[in-house]
Amino acid sequence: MFDRKKAKKAARQTVRTHYTVLLFICLMAAFVSIKYESSLSFLGVYSSVNITDPEISTTVSPTDTVNLLSELLSGNIGISKVDKDVENRIEQSKENYKENKNKSFKLGNIEVSYAEGEFAKIANSLSTGSYSSTVYSGIKTLTGSGRAATIIFTIVSMLVKLFLTYFVFNVLHAVMSRIFLEARIYEKIPVKSFFSLLRTRKWNKAAIILLVKELYLALWSLTIIGGIIKSYSYAMVPYLTAENPDLGANETITLSRKLMNGHKWECFKLDLSLMGWRLLGLLTLGIADVFWASPYTEACYAELYAFLRSEALTGEKRSQVFIDRYLFEKASHDALAREYGDVEELKARTEAFNGNFTGFRAVLANVFGIVLAYSERTEAIDRNEIDKIKVRQSLDEMEGRAYPERLAPEPPAPKRDRLSEIYYTRSYSLISLVLMFFIGSFIGWAWEVVYKYIEIGKLVNRGVMHGPWLPIYGSGGVMILIILKKLRYKPVLEFFSAIVLCGIVEYFTAYILETTHGGQKWWDYSGYFLNIDGRVCAEGLMVFGIGGVAFVYFAAPMIDNHLRKLRMRIAAPVCAALILLFVSDFIYSRFNPNQGAGITDYQTSSSQVQKE
Repeated sequence: MFDRKKAKKAARQTVRTHYTVLLFICLMAAFVSIKYESSLSFLGVYSSVNITDPEISTTVSPTDTVNLLSELLSGNIGISKVDKDVENRIEQSKENYKENKNKSFKLGNIEVSYAEGEFAKIANSLSTGSYSSTVYSGIKTLTGSGRAATIIFTIVSMLVKLFLTYFVFNVLHAVMSRIFLEARIYEKIPVKSFFSLLRTRKWNKAAIILLVKELYLALWSLTIIGGIIKSYSYAMVPYLTAENPDLGANETITLSRKLMNGHKWECFKLDLSLMGWRLLGLLTLGIADVFWASPYTEACYAELYAFLRSEALTGEKRSQVFIDRYLFEKASHDALAREYGDVEELKARTEAFNGNFTGFRAVLANVFGIVLAYSERTEAIDRNEIDKIKVRQSLDEMEGRAYPERLAPEPPAPKRDRLSEIYYTRSYSLISLVLMFFIGSFIGWAWEVVYKYIEIGKLVNRGVMHGPWLPIYGSGGVMILIILKKLRYKPVLEFFSAIVLCGIVEYFTAYILETTHGGQKWWDYSGYFLNIDGRVCAEGLMVFGIGGVAFVYFAAPMIDNHLRKLRMRIAAPVCAALILLFVSDFIYSRFNPNQGAGITDYQTSSSQVQKE
């Protein structure tokens, strides 16, 4: 018999052990409205304003196109009246957009504006609903008919919503179930567990199973009582799908019914015992739901599935249905040793390696990722570091702290080993760093020249200096490589650190240029969404963060692979020549800065509004 108290105690322990990960997956489910969406009520995410036309016999929500289509098909709303309502909403969203662009306020030095930049457009569109109006207007222009545009817009919106709901978001049921099942047994939940259905190419199968389940539930819900009963009968479908997505939809649903046969009352009592947390969630406007009740409830259901599965293991065909043994128990040391023997050998070899640098060279290499020049010793250290990364990737599995992917019923197909090509924790020679500074500076200059050409239709030499380089790009890339070297094993931390580092560099570069050139600006983000004194903005920093991560993990290693092939007698003179040209340009530009149309003539939308 299912021991509810024991299961709830185990669920509490699971949530405490993996609180951050489980909270994250529940929040994902809530945001895409597949489960626990009421827990976000305190954010006002699901509130909407209904617009009622006095000539229309019913109220139409501007966000619910499925209901709108239903009303159209049922004849409750005439197409001409719907068309008029849609037109009114489109015009209103356009007016809101224009009004919103003129709004700007400051929090200290931080300006929140909707006037300039892509972030401002996104924020403005989300807050005014102009995305739908833009799409609708485009359809109307193509068809030449408001009535046809209304029908097409409504049907396409419905199809997009159904596809996202049932073939993308709905599969999160199975993903979430998988995460909670792993959390019961293992101390670590690696990021790749979130993508297990994609990695094993089972996403489509899982989507179909869960879609059929939703269709059956919808039909049973027409009988009211039948819908309640069947919601319990089908409760184990996501867990069965997480364990064995190769089962057919009807087979999975039938198996769930068999598992729940005689246990629906126990499941109902489990729900009743959790009702106190739900009531607390209501009293706290969803806060208690978000931070405890949702992950706790899901953990309890994972315990219920584990119990039902253990009971069913005595039945027929258990080996063909319940195939993922190590999702419910840890593998023995011998099984792990057999499967991960190569990783154990690799680990022993990396630990025995004694060719690392010592003294000052060790500080340069280990802290800043710099070597004076490449040598056979450098290559040996690189190979050893590559092996360390491979060990790190499998260490938790090998030592039983994470789900052993190699022992899965169907392990992901082996991929080409690209680590040796884009080995990202490598150290870079001084020659490589100098050349990458100039490569980054040139690419940044070319990017801004092209961007400005698209904007004003004229080629201009961007930047303070006169040569084809913008040193803020090159210096930013090199600084990310050397200052953030220790963070390369942690991509998320590397990303946010790159944003902070590049933000500091850009802000103080702008400040120095302005103070040394009589207040002249070479860039001005005034009017951009979330900018600080017009010197940095959220949009630019996000680009720096994404670009910095791409540079560290992909571009820099690939560029370095080619630079290492250059002979020193060629690379050294090239570096010397570039440095000489750069220093000469820097000195000349200090007294004769590059300026003029498209370079320093900044006129933002926000300043224009203030003048008007």
